[in-house]
Amino acid sequence: MLIRERLIKQIALHITNLSALAEVLGKLHFFDLNIAAEHFYQKLLNQVYGYDLSNLNHSQINAAAIDLADQSRSLAVQVTSQRSALKIQRTLNKFAQHGLGTNYVSLKVVIIGKRTGDYKTVSVPQGVVFDGKADVIDDHSLIREISGKTTPELQSILALIEGEVNHGHTALSVLDKGDADALLDIRNLMDRPALQDPWHLENDYRAFEEAITGLIETINTGRSVGQFVTKPRFKYHDCILVSRLKVIYDQLRALRQLFRAHVQSGEIRLKENTCNFNLPQTAAAFDKLRGAINAEFNSLAAPYNLAPLPNVS
Repeated sequence: MLIRERLIKQIALHITNLSALAEVLGKLHFFDLNIAAEHFYQKLLNQVYGYDLSNLNHSQINAAAIDLADQSRSLAVQVTSQRSALKIQRTLNKFAQHGLGTNYVSLKVVIIGKRTGDYKTVSVPQGVVFDGKADVIDDHSLIREISGKTTPELQSILALIEGEVNHGHTALSVLDKGDADALLDIRNLMDRPALQDPWHLENDYRAFEEAITGLIETINTGRSVGQFVTKPRFKYHDCILVSRLKVIYDQLRALRQLFRAHVQSGEIRLKENTCNFNLPQTAAAFDKLRGAINAEFNSLAAPYNLAPLPNVS
């Protein structure tokens, strides 16, 4: 078998297997795979089409109509395993209702599986640019696009797919974790100097911001360094945990906003890795907020008998 033929067949097998699994689970009303698929298709579409898509991390705009966006191309993308014309219509309606056409020139829908036609019966709302034939990407159109790539490009695409599909613990197994195990994952990731060392001992300000941003992403989406490591906050079974993890998520965002405010003021200089606050109480404000984050997590984790996080020492 020729190298190109082998590569295309392996890629096609991975993509169709993912689609088959999504279809079976969807019929059982299990849509957890769609969460993992957003991250997978973000990387795959970037590789295949040259996009620069980012994941909208289940923000309000995500709930409105879209999952991924390439700001430089004004491109919005929704990833779904639902292929009916009604689903496409609802996506278009929400896209229009939230005025997303002012921010995004193009809207594409990625179907995990096979489309049901060209969606000629879909009514495109005013202000939305969408073609039911050209702007719906399914397995067939995706594999067709991939088959036109060079051999080195095919090798890179296969490596990306296998790195996602064959990762040691699959996204589905992560999403199936119990609340206690998922909380332990979060606790272990939060047990780090960025939340414990007093501010005057901080010696890498860029790394500090990256650590806080990483924790925000992990709590919100379940990912760390691009891989699923635990389940997202909205997948916990205990609704009280969901709301309290939202508190920690917001506290971490507030900490990052405080940090960025002092970067913008010039008091923290990332390039020089220096910090000179104008007010002496600013360092204490950082320590107080991080202490509050640790205390909030310890409070919600106590019923699960998790070791408490150390406070700022």
